[in-house]
Amino acid sequence: MSDINVNLTDYCDFLSILSAKINKDFEEQKEYIHCAEGCSLCCKNGEYPCSELEFELLKVGISSLPGEVLEQIFKNIESVKKEKNEFKGKTFSYKCPFLINDRCSVYPYRMIVCLTFGLSYFVNENGENRIKTPFCVEHGLNYSDVYDFDKKEVSTQLYKAKGYKNEPLAYNLSLDFIINNLGKECMKLDFGEEKALIDWL
Repeated sequence: MSDINVNLTDYCDFLSILSAKINKDFEEQKEYIHCAEGCSLCCKNGEYPCSELEFELLKVGISSLPGEVLEQIFKNIESVKKEKNEFKGKTFSYKCPFLINDRCSVYPYRMIVCLTFGLSYFVNENGENRIKTPFCVEHGLNYSDVYDFDKKEVSTQLYKAKGYKNEPLAYNLSLDFIINNLGKECMKLDFGEEKALIDWL
């Protein structure tokens, strides 16, 4: 673990501002969002990038959990680590160990990638901004009603043809932008090292 300057008060202030902005974005796109309580598809197949600062807040949440929940989390961690040790592919995706009965056991302390998931967003690839949709579009969820599955993109024609009130939009919510531009540059936060969640546990 590196020597980061941990200031959870400043980080929580940052998350409060970020959450307010993201909640506004979700409200603006609510016609296209099909997230519902008990839907945990996004927690069942991911890499879950997590910075050291985010993990410090997660530890606060973990410390407040009752014993039986902690016991289940430790079993989940052990199971994921075993899967990872046996994995032979390039990208290891797994079920988040904090997911219990299709609900996040550390929801108020969750990571930035969890806060933003569900919206379409911009990502910079080779100097160009490209639009990414959440993978749940492939499962008939967010943006699927206006998604062209042949072209692999949200379709303006479909949105107009189906009579939606608001245009489907993409937001500047890539993890790289949030951490480096908003967190580090604007809020002067030290996020420390970043790695997959399971590698912190």
